Amino acid sequence: MCIRDSIKDDQPDAVLLIHGISTRPGDLYDLADVLHRSGYTVYVVRLPDYGTPGNTISEISWEAALEQLVQRFRLLARGGGRVHVVGMGFGATLALHLARAERVSSLVLLAPAIVPRESLLQRLAVRMRLHRLGFVHRWLGWNAELMEGMDRARGRIGSLKVPIYAAQCDDDDRADPSSLRILQRKSGHKASRFQVFGTGGHGILAAHGDEGLYEDIVDFCDGR
Repeated sequence: MCIRDSIKDDQPDAVLLIHGISTRPGDLYDLADVLHRSGYTVYVVRLPDYGTPGNTISEISWEAALEQLVQRFRLLARGGGRVHVVGMGFGATLALHLARAERVSSLVLLAPAIVPRESLLQRLAVRMRLHRLGFVHRWLGWNAELMEGMDRARGRIGSLKVPIYAAQCDDDDRADPSSLRILQRKSGHKASRFQVFGTGGHGILAAHGDEGLYEDIVDFCDGR
């Protein structure tokens, strides 16, 4: 049985799985089961207000979500083994930030949302930190916090000394497909791997998990 909300003490290597804004913990359960059968302790985190119907995330910042992930990562790290991190959608953005704060063994980024599907003007407003102004924040809405998290993550990819496995579909309607190209260009670790699928949308695991993606992820984590 997959360990989704508890920690097994007899398996040192672990995987922390992070869902995103439009994805739910349940979207990661099949992958979690595969990883657990492969010998990993698995923890699928549930972030409050993320992955829920409607616009409910305006009350929580991405920094607050990151702090929750840091605490869960440290809980897994107590076993003394390697800890891999899997992020899907905006969870991939949070995983990049987590790798800056903690000693992550590897990153698996699925449908990574590090380039927002917003206009250049909106992205520039966030880059220049104008979204901190009240009227600009009202214009951008709840996206302002997410765009800030993505903007900062993009600027830090090159400084990460961790192998990355990233996969995205060209027809992803939630995360801009250029996210994968940026990761490929900025990642400096020689063990990093990148995979592009033509179709599948944002639900990359549902579309391609059983077709070899699950196996690739396990092989990548085992190789670290």
